[in-house]
Amino acid sequence: MNYFDLKIYTADAVVEDGEASFIAVPAYDGEYGVLAGHEHAVVAVKEGLMKYRMKDDPEDSMRRAIVSNGIMRVDDDGVMVLVEKAQSPEDIESNLAKEKAEDERNMKNAHKSAAEFQNIEVKLKRDLQGIRAQ
Repeated sequence: MNYFDLKIYTADAVVEDGEASFIAVPAYDGEYGVLAGHEHAVVAVKEGLMKYRMKDDPEDSMRRAIVSNGIMRVDDDGVMVLVEKAQSPEDIESNLAKEKAEDERNMKNAHKSAAEFQNIEVKLKRDLQGIRAQ
């Protein structure tokens, strides 16, 4: 199998830097795939699912990342993908689970705060009635 140098960068990280056998990015006119020896190209990447296979990956597997808008350059040196953000579906699911747990904690705290507020309100009303009775 033939390989090419693949570099995938986000604004704040290097996602991949190694040899790959395949990459496909979401482009404005459909999915744009690249194998070793591909002709030179510059492709506008749109938000969507990027798929790629690194040299050490099993032949029947594919890495996936949800990417933001960006560009991909294909030349004799290999393929470089520049996107603002890239996240694996597993990371997205993990982050959503963390956000859900945080939301549930916040809801419990909000209910607790509401109950505390009601208790204070009742106490203040009693105190106010006591002051009026004097």
